[in-house]
Amino acid sequence: MRFLLRKNLSLITREQVMIFKSKLTKAHQELENAAIWPSNYNPPLLDLFRKLGYRIPPPHYRGFLINFTSQTLFFTTIWGAIMWLLVWQTGYVPVYYALLVSSSVGLFFGFSMAVYYKFSAAHHHLSDWSDFTEEPTPSVNKT
Repeated sequence: MRFLLRKNLSLITREQVMIFKSKLTKAHQELENAAIWPSNYNPPLLDLFRKLGYRIPPPHYRGFLINFTSQTLFFTTIWGAIMWLLVWQTGYVPVYYALLVSSSVGLFFGFSMAVYYKFSAAHHHLSDWSDFTEEPTPSVNKT
């Protein structure tokens, strides 16, 4: 049995990777059948993390709190940095004010996105992530 070393130094088997890929394929098919845009269920940042070896389900299948936290942290960091570099730094805005505004806008964005993903999943009657079978797709032996 071969093992892969993940970024957090925990060992995962190839079978676990195949199971995740199988579940991800089934989830993407369900999302596509529900007429949800690919950019909504497979954002470029998640795609990058998956290529780096992280097993992250699509946002529609993650919990409200996880979506809220990840969206808030991402948006607060990126938007705050851009605003600081382009607007606030030249306008002599105090750092505490920039942090307060960035955090407030990030919280609003994170909450909005988490609500969107929650209601979108309910509206389209999507399955739970745990409902997908945990069997890897069969591989073809070329012997």
